[in-house]
Amino acid sequence: MDRSPDLFGTANRTQVIVAVRLLEETWGAELAALLGKRISLVQTILNSFEAEGALVSRLVGRSRVFSLSGRYLAARELSELLWKLGSADVALQRKLAARRRRARRAGKAL
Repeated sequence: MDRSPDLFGTANRTQVIVAVRLLEETWGAELAALLGKRISLVQTILNSFEAEGALVSRLVGRSRVFSLSGRYLAARELSELLWKLGSADVALQRKLAARRRRARRAGKAL
């Protein structure tokens, strides 16, 4: 996307929820690093979407993992909209393709 739409209030909120949809499951620190935002901003946005019912979270160890809520009133429609917005965001697609999703082997050089 050339311009981040403010569809969900602000460009930051839109970026966060689109990234959650594309990742399917994620946590605040991963999103903050991926989007280049402060973790406190991302956590605030995630918490507000959870309070609105659009996201759900669960504890995995000490981390809260977020995903779209299947119980949200328009869950299917929201998911489709976010997928389309994410498909148009080439820069985000590149960032997602380059991310590391599993731990590095102990002792392996960086």
